[in-house]
Amino acid sequence: MIQNSFFLLVLLTILPLFAQGQEEQKPLSFPQMLKHDRIEWRTISFVDPLPTPVAIHAVQKAVEGRTSMFMHPEQQWISYDLPSFRQYPFLHLRMCDAPPPLSLEDKLHFRDFFNTGGTLYLDYCGQTFLEAWKEWGKSIYPDIRWEELNSAHVLSHSFYLLEKRILLNQGHSSIYVLKNDGRFIMILNQSARFAWKTFRESSVSKAYNAPDDEMRLRFYINLMMYLLTGDYKSDQLHLPTILLRRK
Repeated sequence: MIQNSFFLLVLLTILPLFAQGQEEQKPLSFPQMLKHDRIEWRTISFVDPLPTPVAIHAVQKAVEGRTSMFMHPEQQWISYDLPSFRQYPFLHLRMCDAPPPLSLEDKLHFRDFFNTGGTLYLDYCGQTFLEAWKEWGKSIYPDIRWEELNSAHVLSHSFYLLEKRILLNQGHSSIYVLKNDGRFIMILNQSARFAWKTFRESSVSKAYNAPDDEMRLRFYINLMMYLLTGDYKSDQLHLPTILLRRK
């Protein structure tokens, strides 16, 4: 009798713990996956109030038609609020104006963003401020130099096998990178050919595309995969796991 009572007590203790473990491991429903497992393209804005989100249905359909990724149907903006940056895996900034001054506190906020896995994509908006933005980026990590992106890098050859001429323009790449601890923390595009605005406004589709549109689609798919995984070839994790780890 005592033995049976002890067994019952143990069973009543274990069952709730087992049920709790089962509940924690319950797979996400499709709506939950759709909410978490999607790319949200966020562009930093220095304007208040923020611009209205722009529909990117063509880009969304092309990316989703070629990959297993989901993409938010609108480009969104985020204020230049440095403490809030660390909650995002990557942010996009167009170099249309002179870069803002950086205090020591600002630099520490950016370092915090990068140290938690964030990447900043500085994008083409004319030639006027390119060098100023390069100096701005380097000032956050004075010991790091901008490097011209090697066409053999995973960013060129990860998702789609792009030929060298895709990233090279007259023998030089239009993409420059800042690396810290072996990871890209900033990517700078100095060509209208690869600009997000050019891609967003193109007539890209999941099927046939004109050569330049196809090149941009492949480049941005590679870019998104790189920004969200860090190393696409060795980091084949599901996107919600990646995003949680980046926070």
